Parts: sequence; structure tokens; C-alpha cells
Amino acid sequence: MSFASRLKQAREDANFTQQELANALGITKSAVGNYENGVSSPKWDILLKIFDVLHVEPNFLYQDSFSPESNTTTNLTSQQSALLSLLRESEARDQARISEIIRDFRNLNEDGKGKAVERVHELTEIKRYQNEYALAFELYKEKHKK
Repeated sequence: MSFASRLKQAREDANFTQQELANALGITKSAVGNYENGVSSPKWDILLKIFDVLHVEPNFLYQDSFSPESNTTTNLTSQQSALLSLLRESEARDQARISEIIRDFRNLNEDGKGKAVERVHELTEIKRYQNEYALAFELYKEKHKK
């Protein structure tokens, strides 16, 4: 299920029309329609408002649907389970990239692995490489931390 269809579902579950949601978010009805049709995506500040107005968790809007296979996860360590959970939460195209990164990472020695991790961290600090949705999610978690 895509972000667009989950957004529409969340709006309908909250008994909002597109116009009512647009008014609550301070945007136009056509912008809401574009989000729900997958034509465009909301900026992070609008995303934060969507989470609050519709009372939805970011994971609801962004997680891919999956059905865990209990038979394959029973003998996993907690670290392996956490890694599998992160992989399942990723979009299909990101899963392919993650697999490629893991294959390349295994070919590195310890120094190379350390450098690879450092470089990824460096990239996350450069604004043009940052995922605005991930940033919005982090801000949402900080705001709702208790």
C-alpha cells in the first residue's frame, strides 16, 4: 500500500473531506488530491501537520504492508530481528540497494568497513542528500517523546 493510498485511508478514517483536511493543514484541496493520487508529496512541515491532524503515526503512512513469516524468524537474535524489521519497513527499491550495500560491505576489511560507515554518516549530514521524510519522522518522534 502506497503513501498516497494510506493518506487517503487515514483522511477518510478521520471523517475529513479533502477540503477539510486542506483547511486544517493550511494548503489547497488540490494539494491534498495530489498527495492522495501520488502526483506530489508533502514537504516535511506539512507531513508533521498531517501526523497531528489525522492522529496517525509516520509508520502507518510509510510502512509497506507485510505479513511476517513466523517460521523464519523464530531463531533470530534480537539484532537480526531488528535488522529484518528495518528491511521490511523499507520500500522495495531501497531493499535492493540495501542488499547491494551489504554485498559490497562484506568485501571490505575492518578499516574499509569503518570508513564506509563514516562516509554514510557524513552523507546524512549534507542537506542535499537528506531524506526529508526521514527527518520529519525524527522530528515527530522527538515532539511526541514522553
